[in-house]
Formats: sequence, structure tokens, C-alpha cells
Amino acid sequence: MAQGKQLGEFKLTSTSTTFTPGPGAALTVQVNFEGEARGEAGGQHRGTLVVVATPGAKSGTYTYCGVTLQSNGEVVSLSSQGTVEDIGNHKRRLRGVNHFSTGMVATVEAEGDLMARTLTGKLYE
Repeated sequence: MAQGKQLGEFKLTSTSTTFTPGPGAALTVQVNFEGEARGEAGGQHRGTLVVVATPGAKSGTYTYCGVTLQSNGEVVSLSSQGTVEDIGNHKRRLRGVNHFSTGMVATVEAEGDLMARTLTGKLYE
């Protein structure tokens, strides 16, 4: 994915995970995250990642919804959707588009580490 100017970065840690049956043989996985976001929409972030994937498949889709509590007292919400790709060793690459309540739109590229329970990524214009 072509990247523009970097707008921010984040490192989130999973606080809980819920698995439910998805369509057909797929699973729906809901993961709650919290952590620090830096950059144009920086602050303390909390959100939920929802992935629909078939066990053993190399790719799937995701949606994400969350809020960032900024130091100035503002709350910025975001929604995102995109693709998830298995990159081996219990790691996943997420690529998608974030839409912020401020009107900002950013592409996102992140890596999820299933064993470490982290989601780390960057936002681009």
C-alpha cells in the first residue's frame, strides 16, 4: 500500500477477547484494546477490533471502532475497516482506512502479535 506522510502511531494491548461463530466455517473474534496513540489524534486510546476469518485461512477482514481521550479534554472517535493477512508465527498484518470524528481520514498499517497480545501500527495521510 502506498504511504503518504506519517500522521501518527500507536501501541495497544489486548484487555479481552471474545470468540463467536461467524458465517459458515468462519469465526468472529472481538478483541478489546487500550494504549497510547501519538500524533495528530494522540492520547489514551480504547477500542474494539472485530475480525471475521476462517481457521487456517491466510486472510480475512476487520472492522474497528474506538475513542481517543486527548490531554486537552477532547474525545476523538474513529471507525476503520480493512484486511487482515497472516504473516506467520502468530502475527497478522492489518491494512485499512480510518475515519475520525474530526474529519481526518488516514490509512493504517498495523501488526498484531497474537502471543504478545499487542497491536502496533502507523497512520498515514
